[in-house]
Amino acid sequence: MINNKKEKNMTKKTPMTTFCITGALEKFKRIDAIVEIHNKTNARFVSGVSSQTDYLISSRKDTTKAKRAKSFGTQVIDETEMMAFIKAGVFPVKRV
Repeated sequence: MINNKKEKNMTKKTPMTTFCITGALEKFKRIDAIVEIHNKTNARFVSGVSSQTDYLISSRKDTTKAKRAKSFGTQVIDETEMMAFIKAGVFPVKRV
């Protein structure tokens, strides 16, 4: 028998969402951000940007990696947006 509360939490998380981090973060060490995002949203960290990457977390939108991400259709977000997703417990799935 599945606990309803546990089932709600499982459906809220998005295991298919992938994210990459580039550059320095202000409020987190990189590893702490990766662990926090995974634990709260179940998103998966990838080390590089590809067409399969949903989000790039970057403090600057003009970097080579950010430009490459945009060319793949990856959404580039900043640390504030990242924090909002962590608080909500979900990264919206962007791939169709």
